[in-house]
Amino acid sequence: MKAKPTVKHRRNTEGLRLWKPGQSGNPNGRPRKAECLTSLLKEEIEKMCLSDKLKRTWKELLVIGTMRLAIAGNATALKEVWERMDGKVTQPLGVDGADSMEVTFKIHQGDRSPIDEDDTVQ
Repeated sequence: MKAKPTVKHRRNTEGLRLWKPGQSGNPNGRPRKAECLTSLLKEEIEKMCLSDKLKRTWKELLVIGTMRLAIAGNATALKEVWERMDGKVTQPLGVDGADSMEVTFKIHQGDRSPIDEDDTVQ
């Protein structure tokens, strides 16, 4: 099988503007993403709901709606309220039904020689 000849390409460096030391290649930075859904939602949720007689914000109405669902017995809404109030419940690590799991770390010195078993951190 014949090897392909290597071709060396030379870049045309004429007309290239190189930056001066300490000068940024993008002085204005990355443009803001005003049109992404998250930023639009964050803006809108702080606005007043025009159809609400008490002139509450959308955020306030969402909280009230979630609370009503939780009180009515909606498990998802109730879980959301509890997690926002107290934080998520941590799940213990378990192996085969055990309540805890023992983890052993062996520490090696920089020369990669193992340390005696007595020096193992548990």
